[in-house]
Order: sequence, then C-alpha cells, then structure tokens
Amino acid sequence: MLNIFLLGDSIVTAYGKDEENFIGGWGDHLGCWFDADVKVISCAEGGKSTRSYLNDGRFVDTGRFTKDMFPYGIGPCYDLIGRGDYVLIEFCHNDDDSARLEKRELRHTPLGEPDENGIYPSIMPEGKPPYSFDCGATYKGFLKYYIKKIREKGAYPALVTPVPRGYFKNGKIASVPGNHGGCDKFGEYAYVRAMRQVGREEDVPVIELFEKALKFINDTGEEKFKYLQSVKDSGGKTIGEARLGRPMSWNRDYDRVIENKEYADIDNTHQNRYGSYVYAGFIAREIKQKIPALKKHVLDKPTKTVKKPKGLN
Repeated sequence: MLNIFLLGDSIVTAYGKDEENFIGGWGDHLGCWFDADVKVISCAEGGKSTRSYLNDGRFVDTGRFTKDMFPYGIGPCYDLIGRGDYVLIEFCHNDDDSARLEKRELRHTPLGEPDENGIYPSIMPEGKPPYSFDCGATYKGFLKYYIKKIREKGAYPALVTPVPRGYFKNGKIASVPGNHGGCDKFGEYAYVRAMRQVGREEDVPVIELFEKALKFINDTGEEKFKYLQSVKDSGGKTIGEARLGRPMSWNRDYDRVIENKEYADIDNTHQNRYGSYVYAGFIAREIKQKIPALKKHVLDKPTKTVKKPKGLN
C-alpha cells in the first residue's frame, strides 16, 4: 500500500461523509481518484498555519497533540510517514499577514521582505516549538522545514497552491489584502508566489490548485460562486458540519437551506461538498501530470460522484 498524507488547514481537512456535511475539504474526496493500491490520509485541521501546525505537535510530536484533537486517533503524522510515501502540503490561508489582529500571534507567518528580484527569504525555524510570531522564521522557511523532514523519512513532498478566497472586484477574484497576501510591487498573491519559489528552489512538485480554482471560480461567476461554498448561521457557525454536532445531508438539505434562505452568510473561504470535490479532481489531474510515479494510480474517472447544487444545474 502506498500512502499519500495531506498536511494543511481547513481547505484540506476531511470532514466526513457527504450525507452528514455541507462543508467539505478536498481531503474528503482525493482518495476517490486513486486505485486500490493508494491510501489517502488527511492529517489536516482547520485554522492551522505552517507555524501553528508545528506548535500543536501535529507534525513532529511535541507532547501537545492529544487524542481529543482532530483528526481523532491519528496522532502526530510524522510518525506515520514511511519510506516511499508522498506528502502533499497546502498551507496559506492562516499564514497570510492580513489575518485578523487577534489571530496574528497564534497563526500568522511572515513572508519577510523580498529581494530586488522578488525572491522572499527562506529563514527556517530554530530549536523546538512553540515558535513565536516574531521568532524570525518565514513562510518559505517553514515550508522548507517540512520538505527537509519529509525527505529525511525517505518520503516525497509536494506543494499544493491554495484556493483563492472569494473576494471579488468587477465580477472577478481580486488580489486584495486577506487573499493570500494581496499585491506587492512584484505581482499578485504574494504567498502563492512564495510557495512556487520554494518548489523551484527545492525541486519539489507544485500542484497548481490556485490557478485551476481561480479560473473555475471566475468562469462560474460571482453570482453563482455561493453554490461552491459553505454557509453560516447568524452566530457565524457552519451549517451542516457533523463535527459541530450539526449533521445535515448533501445535497437535499443544502438545496433547501439555500433556496429558503435559511442561512446568514455565504462562507467566502470554505467550500461545500461539491466545490471541494471539484478541487480534488483538479489536484488528481495535476498529480498525474507532475508526479510520474503516481500517474499509473490516478483513475480516469473517480469512484464516487458528488451532486451539484440545484443552483448550478
């Protein structure tokens, strides 16, 4: 059995069954694109950045990760990774330095100042976690730490660029503060560019989810974007998430909630079951192109389908 481990945040998380959740992560669906020789194991959790994931002890054991923390019963993932396994890494949403102030010290990972060529610094963390907000390490440095540790296991790392947040301008997704670093003088989506730099510098495959998702969202359009996303109640809690004790069925209950406006907000960050399913397909096809050793294991058709919301039919 060949294992593919997933490290990341809420966009990657496997939330559970389609019949019990509106919200979805691509970790819920990626396994259906592979043959029986491959097992996909999601170790991702919401709200985590490259830094806080280490501070929790979710990667290398620090004694802080307990059996009561999601994903339940897995434990620190580094102990599970074996020689020849693959590890997909997608962190960005919580690293972004435009995060809310109260979250900064917990999550934010600085990019640092780019040089004259637009290359961001790669400063790796020193010592053992917890790593503070001002420890000096950078986003690229933390990504390179994961790559180094994974290679020490004889496993193969790959980076996955993050999906954009639903911030629109003139009907198209916009590179604004809060959307992966926004713009600087070198271009748009600073954190995404920094991740691609790591891929080139470390000779690691970069699975280009960002560009695929960006085109898909823009083609879908701002008006119908909501049908790719999760929904929230008036208290800001996710509607239809089994882990919160609020299971609801996709897509029967979801269509009713949307059509009857039984929600307060559309979540511009987190996908629903269909949106996350589409993104898992993008990743699988990118893996087929960019990781030759996995090509033969990627199926032409997935072993399951997730129905579209009525609003997209």
